[in-house]
Amino acid sequence: MTINRRELLLSLGAGIATAAACGTNPPPQADKTPASSKPLKNAAGEIDWTAVRELFPLSAEWTHLASFLLASTPKPVADAIAQFRQRLDVDPGWLEDIVALEGERKPYTDIKRAMAYYLGDTPQNICMTSNTTTALAMAYQGLRIRADQHVLTTEHDHYSHHESIRYAAMRSGAGVKYVSLYDDPSKASAGEIVSRLAAAIGPKTRAVGVTWVHSGTGVKTPIAQMAEAVSRANSGRAAADRCLLIVDGVHGFGNQDVDAARTGVDFFAASNHKWMLGPRGTGVLWGKADAWPELRPTIPSFDLDGLQTWDAWMERKDLPATQASFVSPGGFVAFENFMALPAMMGIHRDIGRNRIADRVHELNTAFREGATGVKNLTLHTPRDRDVSAGISAFEIAGLKAEEVTARLRAKKIRTSHAPYKVSYARVSAGIMNSQADIDTVLRELRAIA
Repeated sequence: MTINRRELLLSLGAGIATAAACGTNPPPQADKTPASSKPLKNAAGEIDWTAVRELFPLSAEWTHLASFLLASTPKPVADAIAQFRQRLDVDPGWLEDIVALEGERKPYTDIKRAMAYYLGDTPQNICMTSNTTTALAMAYQGLRIRADQHVLTTEHDHYSHHESIRYAAMRSGAGVKYVSLYDDPSKASAGEIVSRLAAAIGPKTRAVGVTWVHSGTGVKTPIAQMAEAVSRANSGRAAADRCLLIVDGVHGFGNQDVDAARTGVDFFAASNHKWMLGPRGTGVLWGKADAWPELRPTIPSFDLDGLQTWDAWMERKDLPATQASFVSPGGFVAFENFMALPAMMGIHRDIGRNRIADRVHELNTAFREGATGVKNLTLHTPRDRDVSAGISAFEIAGLKAEEVTARLRAKKIRTSHAPYKVSYARVSAGIMNSQADIDTVLRELRAIA
């Protein structure tokens, strides 16, 4: 007997409604989050953060303040993954059924609808990837760029971003230029960041690569204002000379109450296993509808929304203008993880993106305020919410960053340090944390310092 996929999704608590994915329409719906032993909201509609913490199977022996690297999988997502995996293990042919049967929703339709709702756009502009690194590689390796042009990036971006740009430049013969957006991260301002970036854009700048939240310093960049600067630079340019703004958004994606697709950026890359609290091995590259033709596909696509790629292969024809589905990397993936993405989105819907953003701000502000009073500790992350998010970078006089991390780990406190040329220790609080966690790490930092 063939199982109706929508009925199955609903039974797993991962189904979503057929409502449109953005605008004033309601978000894609998942069944009520079932995992906590008590409701996530009290009678007054306020979030019970203790109940939220119970969604995560984190060890109570440790204080977890590095979840921005790899988040614990909350129970609704873990349950959805397990049940989809079991269904595929029992009958692997079910995957072909849900792809081929007439009248069935396609497997990536629900997934893309959920992602598009969160990003603030339509599913047609969503390219599903495995992680942020892959998303950035798809953007830069596919970029139509000439040898007389260059990519402008910043001194503060991640290894994955810089190397994606460098590899693409090696392939095309294009140049790479770098700009510093601030000298002292603790004093960074939106105005200075935008003015420095704008001044560095030249007539041969084909793309600008920036990061929303810098993992090394915790500085949050004003991507909407940066997009305006790029737009001004594009005035009068031909399409082949258009400057594209490509954003690594992973450390703002899931902790900021922002529709990334409405910030004015051209491409936005992120993964779901950090602040989004989603399945590992799932990521996204979003792009503007008019920006996708500026890329070439890099890896053959299996995306069912882009069957023109198969038609072109079978008929030996040229591809039409690139669309998002052409760029989604093909090959078999952990299907159960991708199918669990609507369950992930259900958590964000149930708690509320604005409440998550406020909670992340509240806890990390408490850490920064406490850290400024610790003797011999220098906080490198701004305290202004306009230029900070969920990561706090700091150093303690006389100690290397890895030594600070090791001493905290000896006290069963999980933090991290940046693997960069200039490395700072880092503390990051998410919705699985509490004020008690902040108090604990500050107490130990006082002892260490």
